[in-house]
Amino acid sequence: MAQSEFRIGSGRHSWPFSRGLVVESAVNAGAPAAMAAAIGRRVEQQLRLARRTMVTPEELQALTAEITADVAGPDIGDVLAQQTPAFVDILVRSKKGEFPFSRGVLARTLEDVGLTPREAYATASGVDVEMRQQGVRTLTAEDIDHRTERFLAERHGEHFRLTYQYLRQNQGRLGVVSDEPGPPTPFSKGVLVQSMLAAGVAPDVARKVARITQRDLRGSEDRVVRRTRIREKVETLLREEVGPEVSARYRLLRVIRRPPRPLVVLLGGVSGTGKSVLAAEIAYRLGVTRVVSTDSIREVMRAMVSPALVPTLHASTFNAWEALVPPGQPVPDHPTEPQLLAGFREQVQQVSVGLRAVVRRSIEEGTSVVLEGVHLVPGYLRAEAFAGALVVPMLVTLPDETEHRRHFQSRDQETAASRPLHRYMRYFDEIRTMQNELEALARQLDVPLLDGLTLDESADQAVDVVLRRVMVALTPQERQALLGDLNLHTNAPEPCEDREGGPAREDLCDQTQK
Repeated sequence: MAQSEFRIGSGRHSWPFSRGLVVESAVNAGAPAAMAAAIGRRVEQQLRLARRTMVTPEELQALTAEITADVAGPDIGDVLAQQTPAFVDILVRSKKGEFPFSRGVLARTLEDVGLTPREAYATASGVDVEMRQQGVRTLTAEDIDHRTERFLAERHGEHFRLTYQYLRQNQGRLGVVSDEPGPPTPFSKGVLVQSMLAAGVAPDVARKVARITQRDLRGSEDRVVRRTRIREKVETLLREEVGPEVSARYRLLRVIRRPPRPLVVLLGGVSGTGKSVLAAEIAYRLGVTRVVSTDSIREVMRAMVSPALVPTLHASTFNAWEALVPPGQPVPDHPTEPQLLAGFREQVQQVSVGLRAVVRRSIEEGTSVVLEGVHLVPGYLRAEAFAGALVVPMLVTLPDETEHRRHFQSRDQETAASRPLHRYMRYFDEIRTMQNELEALARQLDVPLLDGLTLDESADQAVDVVLRRVMVALTPQERQALLGDLNLHTNAPEPCEDREGGPAREDLCDQTQK
């Protein structure tokens, strides 16, 4: 009688007998491979002797358990009698009904997670064996997922578990994974467009490149793609659409968004130059989520120290000099330049204590930060405060006095006079004197100057400065790891290319080319 004449089941539902599945059942119960093979042969012989053409799963399991007890011992025979044998389907319940569990289907899903075919099938088999050894006959799809996640975490790491979880919860959506541990994130065409806009790509080109990237990635077999693959795709498209310079700038900006060390951008400037708005724009373009104002640091310090103890801290930078006037002497309407700068410097030194603490905390947390404020005076924060970070100082200036006055007027209207115009106008000459002092220090210490006339131009200049300064600060090993063979000297954007920017553009060029 040929093996194909044996069937398992009943008249309405049956399937061919397989000696291999009997052997697998014995192995799952703990029988050595040689004994399991002998058990499979004896089960088949018994069926032949009985001249059975149809046997129920229950009868076959009882016969297999009996022979296993005789060949491998009663303990293993008892285990086989309690487990779910390999020749019986495990049914999975879902909203669409019941269906047999399939190692092959699960293995294909695990390949999408990033496992090799061999690893994927071994993991799916491990899930299958565990359920059979526990005697599971039916379970829900959620139970399968939980078991699979546990196996992935134990055998391959938390990253693969999170990726599997993402695929399960976001069916049909393309996922993006980074080299760092963590769950995938949904692919966003909008975020991709924003990253290209920050690199200076024209909006229509950015949208076109994002559409093509999304279409090509969705057309691939992978349901989860690495971020580096997206970057390489975008760089290739940008080279074809707008040239290698823009493509290189995009890559540099992507590096800045995930620097090997925390990025600390210092944006100094006197009141009314637009530092706060510019700082937010720079942070957005660089992908930095933390923006800290030195005014907020000063407010915290004021709450901790009384005016009687540190009077200069409780004044504005442009009138801190008043606290230094000796008791009993009249306070003049306006100070001399030495008086003004003495009060200013004293408050800067006081606030620098809090600034150093903020910087150190960001470095310890590995978090990039944009700091903005008048207290960011070139030379006042020493190098040791930035150990372990990539530091880029800049100074925002307004060369035109008329434009500077207009900034104060606009701010007065936008803030509903919460920052009174008359107060700043009273000390306008002092503010301008402080700006002259800051500019002189910036030129002396090689700190780039940014023209604060327009937000877009200033933000473009700032990103140029950050890109160049960070590339210089990277070690050769960091540069190679992040950029590969990218030729920075031939492909990197030149900040002095012809574009509108006014006299302050020359300052930027002078500083960045040193």
